[in-house]
Amino acid sequence: MINVKKAVFVFCAAVGFAGAISSSAYALPTRETCEEAYTSCVADGDADACALVKRLCGVYGIHL
Repeated sequence: MINVKKAVFVFCAAVGFAGAISSSAYALPTRETCEEAYTSCVADGDADACALVKRLCGVYGIHL
């Protein structure tokens, strides 16, 4: 019979490994999302929107 501690350890290791893989893959935002983030960054000074534009919106030719 499997030990409960071993089962919990294996489960946590599997969850951690899956989380590490999924956090490295991301979906690009849409052009509309990038345009809205750019406007929010420039007009309102929203730091989160600026970070989004800098990191992910270059593929649409939207740069700060």
